[in-house]
Amino acid sequence: MGVTGSQENNEKKPVVLIVGGGYAGIQCAKSLDETGLFFVVLIDRKSYFLHNVATLRATVEENFSQKILIPYDRLLTNGCVVKAEVTSISHDGVQVHGRNEPIHFDYLVIATGSSYAFPGKVAETEISNAISIYNTIREKVNASQKILIIGGGPVGIELAGEIATDFPGKEITLVHSQPTLLYPNVFKQKLYSSIQDQLEILNVKIILNDRIQLPSNQHTNYIEGKNTYVTQTSKTSVTADLTFVCTGAHVNNRSLLNGSLKSKLNAQTGRLIVNNYLQVDGFENIFAVGDISDKETKLAYLAAEQGTYLGKLIASLHKKKSNPKEYKVNPNAAILISIGRNGGAGQLPFGGITIGGFLMKQIKSKELFTSRYRSSMNYGSDTQSETKSPYLNKLDSVQSILSFSEEDARNLLAGLPTKELEPGQDFS
Repeated sequence: MGVTGSQENNEKKPVVLIVGGGYAGIQCAKSLDETGLFFVVLIDRKSYFLHNVATLRATVEENFSQKILIPYDRLLTNGCVVKAEVTSISHDGVQVHGRNEPIHFDYLVIATGSSYAFPGKVAETEISNAISIYNTIREKVNASQKILIIGGGPVGIELAGEIATDFPGKEITLVHSQPTLLYPNVFKQKLYSSIQDQLEILNVKIILNDRIQLPSNQHTNYIEGKNTYVTQTSKTSVTADLTFVCTGAHVNNRSLLNGSLKSKLNAQTGRLIVNNYLQVDGFENIFAVGDISDKETKLAYLAAEQGTYLGKLIASLHKKKSNPKEYKVNPNAAILISIGRNGGAGQLPFGGITIGGFLMKQIKSKELFTSRYRSSMNYGSDTQSETKSPYLNKLDSVQSILSFSEEDARNLLAGLPTKELEPGQDFS
């Protein structure tokens, strides 16, 4: 799939270029698209939206990956989604692999997100390849008896919960470097206790305040074959047939490091510095949302809220409305952790209310918001393949507004090539 969408830009609408099709990017694109005021161009190296909140269930449930890898082809009406790899982002244009000239914009939204070890996220550009990879790991989980999970943050916890729920006979060990699961001293003690209790009821062995040192040249996201590890502090021996490494998200800022906005990155976090309108420091028409922004806790629902806010803000700026509303950061910590399809625990953003397995099953754990996001992408609850929508009617629009030749427009709409991933790389 190259480009998707359905409408020409004969009215010479302002171009909003969105780099990154994660939770923040798609929500911003939909919000802007619905106004009819802009020609929205969303660029992503993949042909699909990855609903990564639900990816871990694909390691245990057959065909589940087909539900969470959702094509972009029905996302936009007033614009298009372009499959291309962004190599550099600057204040005056965005460079993509396979094209010599930059793509220009009236407004730029940077939503490059973050990368994480598979199976939490996957970097394959095509749906069929991603499904194949998830099918493979599900088979490996099924065939393994002793499974080690290194890292007790949200991904490690949820992966342990999924495997322990669907395969109760397996020996699962979870090793975490902190004194509690998740992040210490952020949430109420009731939440920490509930998560640990539920995992232990599922016979997950939890080792806290300890580490397992992996070789420095370890680039794979999981390790196959029988291995025996010794933890650094307690010298506990752990033997596993399959080892998952669930530690550390990485900010996707490589394209920013290659461009003129490099100086706008926070030196400590690697994220873009933004003001209370989510504008990148020093620019009125360049914005950053989601994991690449230094604003707010990094959670999928907050990224989506930022995208919705930004869509409304850009529309207000275009209409030259005065006194636009600032983005309001919720100061209260909130999180929803599923433990398999039947359990989980959470802390809500209002009043710090904690909830347990029964409510979590209804809110998240049962189907992990999959129907909601398929509906948001205009796919409903079906798992049909992406549609082969024609793109030739967009040639005039792309040529006119982006000042492309017909050949360049055709190449862009057909989808530009992506670079080969480096060892251990998930995203650029």
